[in-house]
Amino acid sequence: MKYPLNTYKKMKNIGLIILVFVTLYACNSDDYLVDGGISDENVNATTFDFIKSHKQLDTLAILIEKAGMTTEVNGENTLFAPNNTSIKLYVNKVLEVMRNEDPQAQFTVNDIHVDTLKKYMGGFIFPGKIKRENMTKEGEVLTALNGEERRISLEPTDNYSGQLETFPEYVYFTYKVGDDWEAWDDGNSDDKKYLIRTSNISTTNGVVHVLQGSYVLFNYDPK
Repeated sequence: MKYPLNTYKKMKNIGLIILVFVTLYACNSDDYLVDGGISDENVNATTFDFIKSHKQLDTLAILIEKAGMTTEVNGENTLFAPNNTSIKLYVNKVLEVMRNEDPQAQFTVNDIHVDTLKKYMGGFIFPGKIKRENMTKEGEVLTALNGEERRISLEPTDNYSGQLETFPEYVYFTYKVGDDWEAWDDGNSDDKKYLIRTSNISTTNGVVHVLQGSYVLFNYDPK
């Protein structure tokens, strides 16, 4: 279809106005380039209320309540928190073992026995407020409420060598394998080291560090 010349010029001008508007809008929508600063680590809730309200930690809250350890979690303590994925991995591994004997076996998070929870859940709770600024790369062996030991460390990564002047540092939660702790920097160590996904969440009573989802609850390994 052919338009009269004056109509064509008007349409061209309208198109130019729209283009300018879109360009200006695009420039103004670059808010993601603006540094919003460091996120606030403080949570205005108790540790238990925080994990209960968090969609990735709410299953942990159920297990803590079932174990009767809400008071311990809400004390002036530090919680290394397995998330829902970690708990699901545990359930799946237990179910896999059960189905080797009974293909029709059923097992859900509700079937985790109270005695198991009372025995092992304390291994995630440590006295005092353990924050990353007080950690070292060599780590410190600390005793959890259930008497088990863990090495807590803050170690730099060289994954960004040549790209960054200062390497990021990650918190690690390590289980001892065998009777004695091996050197933290032993590349052949059998001790099991797990990455902390989110660290230094400060609640109104304590501190929370969230374990990576690849961690299996209770460090369970049926092999």
